[in-house]
Amino acid sequence: MGFLNERDRQTLAEMFRDLKFPVHVDLFLDPDQEWSQHTHGILSEVVSLMPDLLHLEVYDFHKNQLLAALYGVDHVPTLILRDKNEDDTGIRILGIPSGYEFAVLIEDILDVSVGRSRLSEKTMNYIRNLEHDVLLQVFVTPT
Repeated sequence: MGFLNERDRQTLAEMFRDLKFPVHVDLFLDPDQEWSQHTHGILSEVVSLMPDLLHLEVYDFHKNQLLAALYGVDHVPTLILRDKNEDDTGIRILGIPSGYEFAVLIEDILDVSVGRSRLSEKTMNYIRNLEHDVLLQVFVTPT
């Protein structure tokens, strides 16, 4: 059984008409872990809606430790979004992107594809002038 029903697929297909440039989604997973399998299924369905612009690469976390370390991946499942030039955007989604996190994933894909940030210019200037790296993490728990 798929994650998306027909209405969801149609809605996403309409949203993805706004995609401009390719988006590369890297998934680090543990093939023996249920959450990893579900995440792989979700991403496969999403990517299938626009295969010319959405690309999924799946990596076994245990067999690709060097690549995982390069991207700073230490939990599975982890999604990494890369832009049209295949450059790392710094966007990470840890865990299964379902519920509210699914909407965040779709918004992130759209933003990466069109090269947009939803941050104000004032915020962007502040970030550009930071003297040290900052790690921003948002934790979500189901209620």
